[in-house]
Amino acid sequence: MLKPYIKKKLNNYFKASIDQHLKYERSLEHWFYKWLDFQNNSYAKSYTPKNTYYEFGTGWGKTLTSFIKAAKRFSYVNNSSLDNIKICLFDSFKGLPFSNLEEDNHPSWSKGEFSYSKQHIIDIINKHKFPLNNVKFFEGFYEDSLNSETLKSLKEVPPSIITIDTDYYSSTKDVLKFLPPILQSGTVFYFDDLFSFFLNDDYGQVKSIKEFNQQDFGKLYPLSENNYNGKCFVFSSKKWEHSN
Repeated sequence: MLKPYIKKKLNNYFKASIDQHLKYERSLEHWFYKWLDFQNNSYAKSYTPKNTYYEFGTGWGKTLTSFIKAAKRFSYVNNSSLDNIKICLFDSFKGLPFSNLEEDNHPSWSKGEFSYSKQHIIDIINKHKFPLNNVKFFEGFYEDSLNSETLKSLKEVPPSIITIDTDYYSSTKDVLKFLPPILQSGTVFYFDDLFSFFLNDDYGQVKSIKEFNQQDFGKLYPLSENNYNGKCFVFSSKKWEHSN
């Protein structure tokens, strides 16, 4: 029979292990990992987009770090190269722009908020040993940077996983207006600021998604996930691209 102090030590060890596992299962890193795995290894691997991550709004790099960790874990588990994974980052690196739109008006946001330099993001990428050659930067406010030239440069690397962490309705609308020519069914989205106005569909990212879904080329459908439920969506084109 185990002595009481040994039994207590083992119980604490197993409880800590379970808590750590549950914490990971609910993390954004795991969400990224799960979709990398699905897009590469599931029944849909022959026709779902894969291995290209777009991030709109890099901020201090927390979400990007989660993706890089997921990419490294995926590559290790599948004995594949990180060179197969591409990242495209879209940010002004000057923080939030000024906006006088009612739909953007939130007490937590102001001009210049979340301003982190491009070098700060490069340092994060290097710190986590992700190949910098596999990262493209698109610098500037979206009304300027999301143009036809940018779109042309992305034709060969359409997104498979997209994070939109742009806070504003107006910025999210710019992103969703830009993406359709390169979107494929099966692309998944994570919206970081969906609950900012408590899901009021006349404000913020919720309004931009509502307007996107009123267009005629496809829709964003909510995904039921055990982590980040309510913040993630999958795109499906109105005309299914993969018929026999």
